[in-house]
Amino acid sequence: MTDPSPSDRAEAYRRATERVRARLGFAGHAAVWAAVAILLLLVNIIATPDFIWFFWPVAFWLIALALHGWTVFGPGLPVIERWRQREAARELERMRHQGDE
Repeated sequence: MTDPSPSDRAEAYRRATERVRARLGFAGHAAVWAAVAILLLLVNIIATPDFIWFFWPVAFWLIALALHGWTVFGPGLPVIERWRQREAARELERMRHQGDE
């Protein structure tokens, strides 16, 4: 098997970096979710201990966090990946045309 070309290696590195960045983004999202959940629990217990309401915003945010995790660690959304590739190609073409002027 032949070694990948420099452009193939650069593309692989870019994609790997992008995946690591996505994982870090998810970890940050999860950390903020946990901190806000604890804060809402404390506010709920202090302000209205007879009525437990903190669960609802935390639960809906958890759904959003799960979807975020699915796109980062799961199969992702093929539609989004195709869109990103089209937009990257369009941007490269635009940059090429700007360089010609």
